[in-house]
Amino acid sequence: MSFLDRFRPAPKISARDIDPDALSVLHRLHHAGFVAYLVGGGVRDILLGRAPKDFDVATDARPGQIKRLFRNAFIIGRRFRLALIRFGEKQIETATFRRDPEPDDAPGPAAPGGGDPEATGALYQMSDNAFGTPEEDALRRDFTVNALFYDPFEDRVIDYVGGLRDLRKRVLRCIGDPNVRFREDPVRMLRAVRLSSRLGFTIHSDSLEAIGRYADEILAASRPRLFEEILRLFTFCRAEEAFRRLHATGLMERLLPDVAAQVARSGGARAPLWRYLAALDRAFEKGLETEDRSDPRYVQENALRLAALLAPLYRERLAASNGNAMLLAEELVAGVLVRPFASPGWRPPRLLCEDLCCILESLVRYPSRNLRRRSAFSLPWFHTAMVFWNLCAEAEDDRSAAPALDHWREQFEQYASGPRPARRGRYVPTRPDSAEGRGFPGDQPEDRDSLFPGDRLRGRRRPRREAPPEGASEEPVSAPASSVSEPAPSGAGPEPGVEPADHRSADPADPNAPRKRRRRHRGGRRHHRRTDAATGDRSAEPPSEA
Repeated sequence: MSFLDRFRPAPKISARDIDPDALSVLHRLHHAGFVAYLVGGGVRDILLGRAPKDFDVATDARPGQIKRLFRNAFIIGRRFRLALIRFGEKQIETATFRRDPEPDDAPGPAAPGGGDPEATGALYQMSDNAFGTPEEDALRRDFTVNALFYDPFEDRVIDYVGGLRDLRKRVLRCIGDPNVRFREDPVRMLRAVRLSSRLGFTIHSDSLEAIGRYADEILAASRPRLFEEILRLFTFCRAEEAFRRLHATGLMERLLPDVAAQVARSGGARAPLWRYLAALDRAFEKGLETEDRSDPRYVQENALRLAALLAPLYRERLAASNGNAMLLAEELVAGVLVRPFASPGWRPPRLLCEDLCCILESLVRYPSRNLRRRSAFSLPWFHTAMVFWNLCAEAEDDRSAAPALDHWREQFEQYASGPRPARRGRYVPTRPDSAEGRGFPGDQPEDRDSLFPGDRLRGRRRPRREAPPEGASEEPVSAPASSVSEPAPSGAGPEPGVEPADHRSADPADPNAPRKRRRRHRGGRRHHRRTDAATGDRSAEPPSEA
């Protein structure tokens, strides 16, 4: 702390700026005898005068103690175990104070770089479950502005690392040696780019040099985390600035090499990509029309963001090739997003990639007015494609597309505001059901909310039993008297001198005689089943030998 900082008035945080559920978590932990602080981005945003996105709590209670104290808490994480306390759809992240683990704390598997400290991934941390004190917890965090604690019971901001000074200077500084911290967790380099662009801060010179020096280390991080961080670069309407900094630091060449090459070919700082991302930011600043997924006006945010990112590269490849537009879109999505970020146990969501391909391919078809609009309007990605068309026209300053866009918008509003059938899903069964049946996949609420709607209906379904026509007899077809006797009326016993019908005593030579059911053994051979045409009895018989 400098000499002037000692006489500077301490910042104040009002309880009205804190979420009531977060305050309730703090009070319950405090009354149970634990130390609990508000920490992280919530404290930073309140001090900057921003609305916090979420609130995190740090405490000296262990994850198991937190779970016993809160019935609505559950433990998550393997590398970093913490408790999520649910309040409806909202979650309060509650973590235990931690410290940097020693080499003997969590041996785990060897790092990718082995024993060489200069090798790629040699300092990557495989475990982070060493508990510590509040000061040790602050020192192990990524940036100084994220290591501020707020004690609501004493109404004071606790600063161990100089985060208040960096907030006033609007500087993003890494805690500790950035050459070591960025190699311990390479995703911190992406977080530095995202936070600096979102807050409008300047990355400290030491941290910026370390990012350029160890940019290759970013590939040592897990693929799902990298894909998630790339999607987070689009948030808070700062996509253009975030990707400009991603390109300036050299991280775009490692994560999105095809996009970086297209930016270099098309003018660098004057590349079309920046116009597309600026138009995307303006579109999200206006706000989305609805958040109801069943509404035709719903916009798929991630698909729209990735479509804006890939649109200049897609148009470049489309102009250089006369091939199928959908095949070009599929090859582009597979080469930029699927194969680079896929791992043995994870891959980018399939439906997101499919919708992204359809949205990109729609750039070729939307100027034509000879499309079947009613069938196009019912597609779940169609309104997202309409927003994407307007975005592309704005980025390219294409005024000739205005009549076609206005015509599509007018027709779609008539469809969305009037009575309409249920929206179609992504897959069509081979035999559509009747009007009173299930219909197309995606019509049911459970299909709309699931990750892969309609997967249960991809195969052919067994036809329903149709009701007999009016006036037809509903009595079953009687078998010959030699094989099956007529059923006796209810309440009456068997006729004297007549033995009751028994399947085991049927004549095996009679082709209409029911077959005896054959027991299927567990783990044995699976037998084919068939239905007897005369009696409706389902029997099992082994497959014929070839």
